[in-house]
Formats: sequence, structure tokens, C-alpha cells
Amino acid sequence: MTANTDKDKPLAKLLVVDDDPDTILALKIGLINYGFLVDAFTNPEEALQKFKSNAESYCLVLLDVKMPALSGIQLAKKVKEANPNVKVLLLTGVVIRDIEFSKVFPSTIVDGFVQKPTGIRKLTDKILSLIGETKGRSSSSKG
Repeated sequence: MTANTDKDKPLAKLLVVDDDPDTILALKIGLINYGFLVDAFTNPEEALQKFKSNAESYCLVLLDVKMPALSGIQLAKKVKEANPNVKVLLLTGVVIRDIEFSKVFPSTIVDGFVQKPTGIRKLTDKILSLIGETKGRSSSSKG
């Protein structure tokens, strides 16, 4: 890892949670290479504790839907309770439509879905589209 300088400030701070260590490693490396600060966890309870300890510092939380002990959907609800402004993006192995999700989980608010497997470029595009309005302060990015 290289030290961060003022010239290359991170795009945003993300919390990434997936119970598969290989997936977490790939996501973390890919997202860091795109300029994000990433806290990555395979344990959803540890991730929740980390999030709660500094909820305002995260722009987006990326969660796997199916995890033991605490599912991505349960974790999304707890994350939104701690910081209603954070964006939540769910990673899923099946196609989920927003309208279907809101009928099945009416009390859980998520900001989007990404179907696995996904390329890191597609994922970062989705993340940037979600945090775009939150990130408006330093919009001197090159496209």
C-alpha cells in the first residue's frame, strides 16, 4: 500500500461485508485500486461494531445478502438505524427488483442491488452513481 497524499484523496470511505474471504479480498483490492478507502469484513457482527463506532465516516456500505448469523438485509437495517444517510448496496447471487424487495422487506431501505458475479468496473460505476450527490464537495474528478 502506498501512503495517501493530498493530491490523491480517496473518493469515499466504504464498508464491505461478505462472508467469503476470497470475495472480500478481490473487492477490497479492486475498490482500493479505484481510489476508495475500504474497511472489509467477513464477519457481519464485527463489521457492524466497526460501522457503529464511526458511522458518519462511511459514504456507502456494500453487503452480501446471504451470510451466516446476520444477513445482509438484517445488517442493512441496523446500518441505516445508525446512519440513515449512508448508502446501502446489496450484493446478491439472484436477481432482485426494487419493487419486489420493498414488498418483502418493507422496513428495510437499500439504495441498490448488484448481482454477483460482477466486474469491479461495473461495481465502482454503481457506487459512484449512488454517492455522487453525497460527494458533491470535491467534484474535480477526471472521467
